[in-house]
Amino acid sequence: MISRRTRARAEFAVALFSALTIPYSRRKLRKLDDEKRAPTRYSPKGIALGSVWQIGYLWSYDRDIWKIRTRRRRRFLCLLFGAGVRRLVFPRTDEFTEGTRYGRVLGILCYRFWYGLLRPLPGTED
Repeated sequence: MISRRTRARAEFAVALFSALTIPYSRRKLRKLDDEKRAPTRYSPKGIALGSVWQIGYLWSYDRDIWKIRTRRRRRFLCLLFGAGVRRLVFPRTDEFTEGTRYGRVLGILCYRFWYGLLRPLPGTED
């Protein structure tokens, strides 16, 4: 069993790798002549909303709100509910969707940099 802090550091490392490789792969796709594979732009609102959404999830996960960290079924229900809310409320444009995906990665980077690298995780250590 790995510690919560080790898991947080691994999440940070994966998010950092993703944040660096996503723009690189989009640049490579842009160089292709095929119009179908040209990447869409990021929506600034999508980036902001995706970041806030992911920070809120990680905040509630670390503090074990509604026992989502310790109980798998509740975590699954929380993620399912969140997906439904995003599907019903968020716009379904390509720019917004890509922006929220990248924003979620940036949200993980910010939150895990603060809680995980600089400061200890909130909540009790299980």
